[in-house]
Amino acid sequence: MKKKATILLSLLLPLCAFAQIENDFDATSPWPSDDRKGRLELYADNLFFFQNNEFKTMADGYSLPGLWIRPRLVYYPLENLKIEAGAHLLFYNGAVRYPAGTYSDFPGYDGDDGKKMHARPFFRAHLASKDDKLHIVFGNIYGGSFHRLIEPLYNPEQNLTADPENGLQALFRSAHFDADAWVDWKDFIFKDDDHQERFVVALSSDIKLNAPQNSLHWHIPLQIVGQHIGGEVQADEHHGISSIANVAAGIGVTWNARRGVLKSISAESHFVGYKQLSGSSLPINDGYGWHNAVSARLGDFFVKAGHMNSRKFVSILGSPFFGSLSETDGQAVFRHSQLLYGKAEYSKRLKRVGAIGINLTLYQSFPGSGIDAAGETVGGGSQASIQAGVYLRINPSLLLHKFEMSK
Repeated sequence: MKKKATILLSLLLPLCAFAQIENDFDATSPWPSDDRKGRLELYADNLFFFQNNEFKTMADGYSLPGLWIRPRLVYYPLENLKIEAGAHLLFYNGAVRYPAGTYSDFPGYDGDDGKKMHARPFFRAHLASKDDKLHIVFGNIYGGSFHRLIEPLYNPEQNLTADPENGLQALFRSAHFDADAWVDWKDFIFKDDDHQERFVVALSSDIKLNAPQNSLHWHIPLQIVGQHIGGEVQADEHHGISSIANVAAGIGVTWNARRGVLKSISAESHFVGYKQLSGSSLPINDGYGWHNAVSARLGDFFVKAGHMNSRKFVSILGSPFFGSLSETDGQAVFRHSQLLYGKAEYSKRLKRVGAIGINLTLYQSFPGSGIDAAGETVGGGSQASIQAGVYLRINPSLLLHKFEMSK
């Protein structure tokens, strides 16, 4: 297995890569292409997925066969105001009951308080400035891969398993600077509630040193992700504070080749950091790492190869493969771990109706030796893990009525 992993990585690395199937997970865009004032529309976005994770280190393997459906009504009372109402329904093939609560990643089952299906209401109000530079979003925000967080800070698998994000979002875009700032309120509490509130506050920004359409485009990504667990209105026996944060800063360059099948080649390098600001919920207080990747877009194909050097780094929303904290060895801590990964993807848009995609990812982990919760030494050597999946997104829409609006 180790020999096969080395051969595959050696094939992927020279190709350079940038995997983008996740960009097709959510068809909703905050940037409408035309004036839709007075339109009442019906949308039924849905994503079918079948993903298999053969993990050997840092995380346990599992399969994800299922789909989510998001039917909703969309109304534009003004050309710069959009209101949406509907539901988000998640199904796993073969599941007969689901855990209660909100899903922030793949959920575990605890207790017998199950449900026949997993359903969440969906409400969104989106107001844009007249010059289209500033957008304020209330309710279910534009989340997931739309935030454009780098892979060490965000695991694209959450596009399959997590509930839509809720809270408040501010979007800004201009010729030289883009920003996405948001609060995702994952767990709300009432007075004397027996669980803690939890929310994520984050910023994903990009400084564009020149125009993205230039032959050679340079940019500087700056990203911050923080998670807070606590609650001001809880009874003392439930009260406890935990705050952790990730930061990322780097530089990226894209060559817009536009030469036949070769569309673009990109390279990026990021410094990433982790800090436990309060509490002791995790066995690591601070750490950092370096992430480097090269990428290419070849028609409908994307390939990617990267390297992560982690020194006690922990990712809040990312995959454990990019960090130093194992999920399989009783929260084992690895002082210095490294990761090589290669990814090959095919994504084909089905006109304006949807998209189909295939993904193959190989992780070659070099965790080194670590210490588990009992103080025992674990790890050493290297292991390969494989992730493979196929995805079909369909997003039909129907114009129900066009209201005549007074000027």
